[in-house]
Amino acid sequence: MKITEESYGQSVILICSGELTDDSLDAFKNVIERIEHRYDEDDRTDQSDEQVAADLVLDLEAVPFIDSAGLEYLLDLQEKFAEKLGRIKLVNLNENIAEILYVTRLDNAFERFEDVPEAVKAI
Repeated sequence: MKITEESYGQSVILICSGELTDDSLDAFKNVIERIEHRYDEDDRTDQSDEQVAADLVLDLEAVPFIDSAGLEYLLDLQEKFAEKLGRIKLVNLNENIAEILYVTRLDNAFERFEDVPEAVKAI
């Protein structure tokens, strides 16, 4: 899996390419851990009482398939982000990924948007 990271305000955008499966999950987890670590450091150096929050926007346009391990990780990640950072938003879902979410009854578990600008505006 190839992942490109961009930032826009308080949102971190990950543009993902390739399958999100048990075989490729380590690469995805490494990127997430770097993001979490970065925001943990920001929290330690922030002198105000205001918590640093960030939404994670996952652009899945070039992700043709997500298996059960990938879905489980996204659910765990959503819970972790809600506690520590912000929200997870899925954008540019292709027909196959939308169908996988529907069949697994997870279509309402994530905030979904048509594109990145729409997701970023919905902070």
